[in-house]
Amino acid sequence: MDFKRIEWIFFIAFLGLNMFLFGIYQEGLKEEGSVSFSDQTDRIEKRLAKDGITYKGSLSGKRAEGYYLSGEQTNFYDAIQSERANRDRNFFRNGVELIDNSLTMYPQMNYTQTSYFIDEKNVEQSLDAFLSDKNSVLFGKEYRYLADFSTLDGEFPEVVVSQNYKGIAFKDDTAQISLKLESSDESTGIHKINKYTQTRIQSIEELRDKMDLYSEQDAIETLYINNKIPSNSRITFRKLAYSRIYKIREKNVYVPVWFVGIKSKENNLQIEQVNAMSNTIITNNTVPKVENH
Repeated sequence: MDFKRIEWIFFIAFLGLNMFLFGIYQEGLKEEGSVSFSDQTDRIEKRLAKDGITYKGSLSGKRAEGYYLSGEQTNFYDAIQSERANRDRNFFRNGVELIDNSLTMYPQMNYTQTSYFIDEKNVEQSLDAFLSDKNSVLFGKEYRYLADFSTLDGEFPEVVVSQNYKGIAFKDDTAQISLKLESSDESTGIHKINKYTQTRIQSIEELRDKMDLYSEQDAIETLYINNKIPSNSRITFRKLAYSRIYKIREKNVYVPVWFVGIKSKENNLQIEQVNAMSNTIITNNTVPKVENH
C-alpha cells in the first residue's frame, strides 16, 4: 500500500474541513455585523421589562469556552454483539429494535431486565439507578439528565438524558436517550419506563482550539432585536448545549448553541436557537451533508 499517498489524502481532507469551518465562522460574523443595533442603548434587561418579558434569575454575561467537535455514530449492533461475546450471549435478545444508528428497547418485552420507575420528586436519583444498570442500558454512565427538555406532565411524559463534553451537554438526536414513561401512580408522581430510544456518538474530536463563546445575555439580546421574543411572553429556560450542524461522510460536526425556551400569552412553547460561536440565529433545522471527494 502507498502509505504516503494515504497520508496526503487525509491531510488534504482535514485541511479542507478546517477551511470549510472557518468559512462558516466568518459568514456568521458577517451576518451578526449586518444586524442593526441603533436605538438599542438600554440594557437588555430594561428592554425586556418594558415589553413585559419575564424570566427567572439574571441573564449571565459570562463567556464559557467551547469547541467545534466531530463524532461518529455508535453502531449498536456491534456493541450488542461485543457484550454477548464478553459476558452474556442472551444480552438484549428480546424487546430490541435497531434502526440505522439508534436502539429502541421495550423493557416489558425483555424479561431479564429490571423494571425501573422515575419519581417526580427525585428524578436524577431515579435516573442514576437506571443508567447504572449495565443489563438495562448500554453506556449509561455517559448520559446526564436534561430537565429543560423533559416533561413529566400530561398524557405522554418523557425524560431526556444526553451525553456531554467537558461540562457542556449535547442537545441533539444523535447523542441522547429519550425515555417514554407511563404513569403508575398519578397521586405519588411515579412513572414506569415504558420504552426508550438511544443514540450515541463516539471518537469525539476537537476540530479547532477552544474559543470564547457568546454569553447567555448576548443570545437573548440577539433574539430580542430580531423580534424572536414576543411582548408579554416568558423565557422559561436558557441552555447551552452542543448541536449538530453538518454531516461530513461518517462524521457529525457539532457547535455550542444557546437553546432558549419562550412561552407566549397562549402558553405555547417555542424553542429558539442561537449559535454560540457566531451569535447568529439558527433558522434551518435541516442538517446538510458535505461530501469530500
